[in-house]
Amino acid sequence: MRKQLALAAAVLGAGAVLASPAQAQHRYAGPSVTGLTTMGDLVVFDAGNPRRTDRIGRISGLRGDRRVVGIDYRVQNRRLYAVGDRGGVYTLDNRARATKVSQLTVALNGRAFGVDFNPAANRLRVISDAGQNLRHNLDDPNGAPARGRTAVDGTLTNPPAPPATAGARATGVTGAGYTNNDLAASTATTLFDVDTSGDQLSVQSPANAGNLAPTGKLGVNAATGAGFDVYSRLRRGVAVSNTAYATLRTGGAYRFHIVDLLTGNAVQVGSFPSNRQVSDIAVQLAR
Repeated sequence: MRKQLALAAAVLGAGAVLASPAQAQHRYAGPSVTGLTTMGDLVVFDAGNPRRTDRIGRISGLRGDRRVVGIDYRVQNRRLYAVGDRGGVYTLDNRARATKVSQLTVALNGRAFGVDFNPAANRLRVISDAGQNLRHNLDDPNGAPARGRTAVDGTLTNPPAPPATAGARATGVTGAGYTNNDLAASTATTLFDVDTSGDQLSVQSPANAGNLAPTGKLGVNAATGAGFDVYSRLRRGVAVSNTAYATLRTGGAYRFHIVDLLTGNAVQVGSFPSNRQVSDIAVQLAR
């Protein structure tokens, strides 16, 4: 049984193919991407041309929060959501106006955060560079945690390095993205994380346990604070491929990358304008 889980712009998901960076660049003209800048603006750009960003506006309407720490689209209603630094959860309209719709019941711990909706479980995942691993239920009357509540899941943990027999708390994990962003009962989903301390991509599985399994190195020396999201191409409403994108800070500036989910390798697509440094991304959902 399927777990119940718009802005202007480990197990791999069953039946879906992971697209390589080269394939993604060739096959897709580039999905539209919504970006959160370091100044608190929303911008939109084509995944093939991050240099050309269009400003939507400065995020306004936060209540009890000072800034937004992450954004993501929710498959269930196709709306763009934001999480504030004090745990407020908001929808954002096409003028970057925020409407508060929920509140995390656990305080955020860390300096940088990853935010992504689980399309199968209909829960909001929030992770941090301090190893925090939260799961929030916005409005689902069924399942756990209860509606409007936040569950504290297992601390993000890297596998043990011999001769150690126990894993170590993972720090620097700040990008999170689920695969297979559809509502089909035939597909599952897998959570991938970007770890800027180890400069690697990891599978978080089981996601609630916080166990990390590295899939490969990014190939770049990224500073803390990565933005990450997975775009799922659909056929008749079912995900048939997944392409991962990341904004990574290297050499003092954020740059946009395609990330190979099988190897972890990050291929730079381009850089952002100096006055529109994009620190987090939310790829607009396929139809």
